[in-house]
Amino acid sequence: MKRTSIVAMHVMLLCVGVIFTSAQDTSASFLDRARTATAKYQDQSVAILEGYRRIGRDFPAMGEHWIRLNLLFDGRIDAEHPEVLTYVTVEGGSRLTGVAYALPLLGRESPPDQPAPKDAWHDHFRTIEDETVLPLHHHPANASSMPRISMLHAWIWTPNPAGVFAADNWAIPYVRAGLTPQENAPWSAAAALSLLNGGVEYFTAIVDAAVSLSAEQRVAIDAAFTRARSGVERDVRENRTAGFSEIWTQLLQSLESVIDPKYWPDLRNALP
Repeated sequence: MKRTSIVAMHVMLLCVGVIFTSAQDTSASFLDRARTATAKYQDQSVAILEGYRRIGRDFPAMGEHWIRLNLLFDGRIDAEHPEVLTYVTVEGGSRLTGVAYALPLLGRESPPDQPAPKDAWHDHFRTIEDETVLPLHHHPANASSMPRISMLHAWIWTPNPAGVFAADNWAIPYVRAGLTPQENAPWSAAAALSLLNGGVEYFTAIVDAAVSLSAEQRVAIDAAFTRARSGVERDVRENRTAGFSEIWTQLLQSLESVIDPKYWPDLRNALP
């Protein structure tokens, strides 16, 4: 796929003179219309036929992003035509979990305050591909001086304990594993559970992005993730889901014992 920079997208945007608009309805009615219009995308083949394509990696608390590029440049937030669909794989099949709305913004422009408050939006600054691959990929929307894509998630097909418009949905690891999300469970428990379905690769990438590891450190870190995953597998098998958070705590302690302390503050901010 051709790498598309945020700056290049804004040149395109200026050339066509797009005017930003947004639906003038309440959050509830916006979400109702979104559900009605996107129910057909529970069959992923329909999404593909209508032009949605997967970009980037599968995130533990977001799943896969499927984007329809022609909607990205129309300058509108339309409940019935989301720019992005999110899917997760459950028992070998793709399950629609939510949608996301995206607007290219120029410097100092702000996202709209509908259908959610401005602080529910988050910004992406790098290429489309990088933003869905790199850890720490999204930032709070803050009227930056830089061109960017501002995005709003809406978890209309998988309830999100943090709220329907929150960026991350830590119920997803439970959905992937066929478990019922624990009420008021900390994110650390879901992070541990995510080790069963892509979380090891994702969190290892976070470490690799922050730290230059020696061969000895790599062996120790890989062993720590292997132990943690084995612990989660054991607890799932024995129906002891209450222990997930402790497994995650032990994993972080193992990482901290291996990694130079100067790197740990940044890593700690990147891990649940």
